[in-house]
Amino acid sequence: MDTKTAVLRLLEENKTCALSGQQIANRLGVSRAAVWKAVKSLMNDGYAISATTNKGYMLTGASDIVSAEGIRAALPEKYKDIPLEVKQSTTSTNIDVGAAAASGAVHGTTVVALEQKSGQGRLGKTFCSPKGGIYTSILIRPTLSIDKAVMITPAAACAVHKAITDVLGLPVSIKWVNDIYMNGRKVVGISTQAQADIAVGGISGIIVGIGINYNTAQSDFSPELKDKAGSLFYENAPSKRNELIAATIGNLLDLSADLTDKSYMDYYRKNCFVIGARVDYEIDRTPKSGIVESIDDNGALIIAEDGSSSKRVLACGEISVRPRF
Repeated sequence: MDTKTAVLRLLEENKTCALSGQQIANRLGVSRAAVWKAVKSLMNDGYAISATTNKGYMLTGASDIVSAEGIRAALPEKYKDIPLEVKQSTTSTNIDVGAAAASGAVHGTTVVALEQKSGQGRLGKTFCSPKGGIYTSILIRPTLSIDKAVMITPAAACAVHKAITDVLGLPVSIKWVNDIYMNGRKVVGISTQAQADIAVGGISGIIVGIGINYNTAQSDFSPELKDKAGSLFYENAPSKRNELIAATIGNLLDLSADLTDKSYMDYYRKNCFVIGARVDYEIDRTPKSGIVESIDDNGALIIAEDGSSSKRVLACGEISVRPRF
């Protein structure tokens, strides 16, 4: 780790107190001149650092630059050493993590970008990824069969929902299967891509892609999304992007440690707004509709289908939620 990165890590880990140049120099085993040079370089990069005589250096609340060190500082101790890369722009974080996985990347490997040129969504769709968003892909290495690994989908929704409510305190809710909504608009999209290990009949890896519209201007959404997509903030966004990313990663890694423990489904049901709603969907290309009565522990909708005395168990697919008047 170079001096500049090491200084940034210390400042990120000690945001509530100032560190003198000598303290930093002693902890890193470098000269005070090297510390000052690193601080000056960080300030040139846009970091808001206060430098006060007799007190030292401290990152101010105005600093909201997304960085690997900023994220690491907010991660739980057990996850601070995961492979983590931050990019200003990329083709797709899913593609980046997929390439890393093919080269043997370990569980927890994460790529974060602030813009994607060709973001990947569910069902092969392109995911609109303008500036103002946070795009994160995380590699999960479960030791599970394919049928059990599908639980990563609702687990990911719970991980992001909890991160947003804990870090930002915003009133978001889950739309089945794994989108996050606020004020009737989609603010988070989540995709999961499994890599099968045919030899053992299981999963070698799962790439969880998470796109969060943090402070995206409405004008930056594509025309077909302007009436559907929204942003967590449109102005006065708090300087908490690193904390939000770290909470999302930590929550997901915690939940994915044992996907067979489905206790998180109680959280999912509590925060999923489709329960009790009338929904439209298709079965074998035939339009259907009904009232969602519940969601079972496997993440499937239990629907009282119109014109049927039996319950429909919908394990996958797309639904449209009818407005409530």
